[in-house]
Amino acid sequence: MNNIEIIECDFSHPDHLKAVGELTAAYMNDPMGGHIRMDDKIKSELPIVLAKHPAKLVLLAKAGNNYVGICTAFIGISTFYARPFFNVHDIAVLSEYRGRGIGQKLLEKVIDIARKHNYCKITLEVRHDNVVAQKLYQKLGFANSEPPMYFWTKWL
Repeated sequence: MNNIEIIECDFSHPDHLKAVGELTAAYMNDPMGGHIRMDDKIKSELPIVLAKHPAKLVLLAKAGNNYVGICTAFIGISTFYARPFFNVHDIAVLSEYRGRGIGQKLLEKVIDIARKHNYCKITLEVRHDNVVAQKLYQKLGFANSEPPMYFWTKWL
């Protein structure tokens, strides 16, 4: 775990762009991502779309010369607190690097950045069957909302 570096994605860096596409594709193809194969067109467009998004944070975990994890978060505004917050959309670590604290390091970096900028909270969704992730989130102070909330989707 000591040789893991957490860096903010530089969207002008070709290796970072490649890592965003590859790590997100690996996450989609993982059981927790639904075993979905990412279309090559989407894989190449994703970094471009993210680069243009004005309210994003993309962190990459690097072990030596290999990119092994990603955290993609978006900035929202809390109308109740009149302050920004992060919503962690994706957090993933390549399967062969799991269990080394990389996910924790990614989330700790998000927490540090949020505190530095006086954000009011960090939100995320987690699958009901992803017990490993739930344990990590609880360890870092995340908890179910009170009252419990559902995450609903209308696909367009």
